Amino acid sequence: MQRLLDAARALDSTAVAAVVHALAAERGVADAWEEVCAPALRQVSYRGEPLDIAVEHTLADGIARGLDRAVEAHAGDCHVLLACAPREAHALPLRALAAALAERRVGASQLGAAVPWAALRAAVRRTAPRTAVVWAQTDATADVDALLAAAAAYPDTRFSAAGPGWGGRRLPPGITHLTSIGMAVTACTPVPATLDMEA
Repeated sequence: MQRLLDAARALDSTAVAAVVHALAAERGVADAWEEVCAPALRQVSYRGEPLDIAVEHTLADGIARGLDRAVEAHAGDCHVLLACAPREAHALPLRALAAALAERRVGASQLGAAVPWAALRAAVRRTAPRTAVVWAQTDATADVDALLAAAAAYPDTRFSAAGPGWGGRRLPPGITHLTSIGMAVTACTPVPATLDMEA
């Protein structure tokens, strides 16, 4: 983690991206995210010093670029839709999920931050994904009723809630709360068809 923090404090997002890319190749995206990137982001969060914002933005930009390189290295059919809830700006965890899925040759469409529910429903209608993941960082952006309405409108798509914002909400049956990148990867990865042993 120290190499990542040193690069961020030097305001060198290219170096941050290179470290993230190397970590992902060496340890896998999920481990690189949970053990290095996310803790580094927590460590440099704004504490009142003007330079803190520049360091935090450099780190976030470099991590995003490093994760995007991991996605580009692995092609896969797109069966997953990733979106932040309306008014939710924290899209970086979904980029980490997209990169972790790409390692498994599972493609994901990333809609990004602050996606209105109408736009999410339109994207599901157009792409018919197997799974749709909606991220909420805070309780204020986690709308269970809207998520349930989207899931009810498109029963062929499995909807999941991801992020700490959903933690204090009672989710209905059929809507899974994904609490880690490993859990999210498992939920979004198709189960291989079993072999017909009687054939």
